[in-house]
Amino acid sequence: MTRTKVLVITPQYAPDFGPSAPIYTALCEDLQKFDYDVTVITGFPHYNSLQAQPQTSRKFYHEEILNGVRILRTYIYAVLKSVLWQRLLYHATYNISATVATLQAKKPDIVLADAPTLWSGLPLLVTAILPRVPFIYIVHDIYPDVLVRLGVITSPVLVNMIGRIEHFYYDRSAQISVLSDGFRENLMQKGVSQNKITVIPACVDVEFIHPLLKVNDLCKKWRLEGKNVVLYAGNIGFSQGLEIMLDAAQLLIDHSNIVFVLVGEGAAKSTLESMAEDMHLSNVLFFSFQPREDVPLVYALADVCLVSLRRNIVAESVPSKTYSIMASGRPIIATVHGDTEIAQLIQRSRCGLRVEPENPAALAQAIIYFYTNASVRVEMGKNGRDYVVEHYSRRVASEKYFHLIQSIVCRE
Repeated sequence: MTRTKVLVITPQYAPDFGPSAPIYTALCEDLQKFDYDVTVITGFPHYNSLQAQPQTSRKFYHEEILNGVRILRTYIYAVLKSVLWQRLLYHATYNISATVATLQAKKPDIVLADAPTLWSGLPLLVTAILPRVPFIYIVHDIYPDVLVRLGVITSPVLVNMIGRIEHFYYDRSAQISVLSDGFRENLMQKGVSQNKITVIPACVDVEFIHPLLKVNDLCKKWRLEGKNVVLYAGNIGFSQGLEIMLDAAQLLIDHSNIVFVLVGEGAAKSTLESMAEDMHLSNVLFFSFQPREDVPLVYALADVCLVSLRRNIVAESVPSKTYSIMASGRPIIATVHGDTEIAQLIQRSRCGLRVEPENPAALAQAIIYFYTNASVRVEMGKNGRDYVVEHYSRRVASEKYFHLIQSIVCRE
């Protein structure tokens, strides 16, 4: 039998550091194991601004095989700052170069595309909509909602236009994959049929990320032996509101054994570094993203991990880093509203504490609670690990996509 040809369109793929990179990498490698013929159209690694684009990215196009998956890498304008015109150029260059790269791919039987259309609209139009190839639209953020909440756009005309464009792709998709019930409800309120929406959470490779001893090579390198580490690892952007971490660090400055560690890159990092310097916070350390193979060591450093969102950000889904924290066996402090998906997950799994966003005193109090209750840290970390293995492992997500793809291909 001819193998089903799957084309995946996403700007981030291993060895990139972006939050969606490990999700798509795991999915594509698993689909390859299910005997699909998988091709990925992606950008050159660019998410870590300190290592912006590697040598190969000076070319417009590069092809490779990574763990059995055919990867077509294309030029993408890597931005170091979140300036609007630069972000638009980032999206435009990927759309154009990815569309050109599709000429090197076989005609697919089905396409999986990373929403929003800012990322994948043009290549999706060319590879799926015009030739009438079925596609699954994978929604990790709902646009224009997220842009409105972050204050990026305020014009009602522009909001309406972006909403109409997204609806164009919703209407023509074979299926829409969303991260949570909250996302599904959001799309249904926008008129998308419930039958067209499948909930597949952003799961984690629980064999790759697993509990490890705290004292490891990275711990020694960063001189964290004997320290109680409050860890934030991931995108350091404006929506995370990580100023709360600095304010809590200031409140706990006299606790010499407690140190706050931020690992990652993002538009807000330089601002936070300047703030920490101005506040004379000797208990706050910043590090860049680490190589993928060292990610489990990063989480192992933590005594407790932070998931943070600004007050005006409505979390209709669970940030993917949450599952990685749970897989590592570390407890969570989430600075989110009580009616969010992540708050409900923490309550169900009993893997951590929730405090109100932008309340540094409450965060400091939660940190002290974990600092003085080692047995609670261990218990909640174990609860999280057990829960994520059962409900949110990589295998669970991959099998759901396998059955979804089969159902679509078989009815075409």
